[in-house]
Amino acid sequence: MFAWIAENALTVTVIAVILAAAGLAVFSLVRDKKKKKGGCTGNCATCGMGCSCGGSKKDN
Repeated sequence: MFAWIAENALTVTVIAVILAAAGLAVFSLVRDKKKKKGGCTGNCATCGMGCSCGGSKKDN
């Protein structure tokens, strides 16, 4: 087992770094969601979703 780890140390390290980065990204997204950061800004002119998000709709 240790021989396999020694032979593939670089691969194991790269995978560990990628998993850590992905974990931090998910953690950041969850934290921002709980703090109500991001999401709809109410500026439909710059919205990539064309304001189909249903966030801030203007009454006509």
